[in-house]
Amino acid sequence: MKEGFLLNDNNTNTLDMTVKVFPAQNDKNLLATASVTLGGCFAIRGIHIIDSEKGAFVSMPQRKNSKGEYKDICFPTTAEMRKAINTAVLDEYQKTAQRSFDRAEQAMEKRGSIMDKLHEKRPEQPKPSIGDGAKHRDTGER
Repeated sequence: MKEGFLLNDNNTNTLDMTVKVFPAQNDKNLLATASVTLGGCFAIRGIHIIDSEKGAFVSMPQRKNSKGEYKDICFPTTAEMRKAINTAVLDEYQKTAQRSFDRAEQAMEKRGSIMDKLHEKRPEQPKPSIGDGAKHRDTGER
């Protein structure tokens, strides 16, 4: 095995990485959290995908130390590994976001067709007229 890489089933020097993305709900800068499994034997949970002015970026799991500073719990030790994780996580985030958008779009189309059918089936309700015996506040009747 070459240092810094895991051999996959094809015995090539590529990293076997599985990524799962979980979109955040109602969070200002947090777009999603992610989990990465490396080589099927090491899992990293608590990865954050954060939105910034420069675009989305990947933040490794962190813990606050006694000085109030945030330090990564685990992190890539090479630029090549950092790039591989960042690319895999951001690519999976894009796929997940696109799937969510597609599902929402389909739901809206379906909802629209259901609403159309409801409008077609519902008979038009007659509007009450002033002379139908109903008492109205603006006329002073009680």
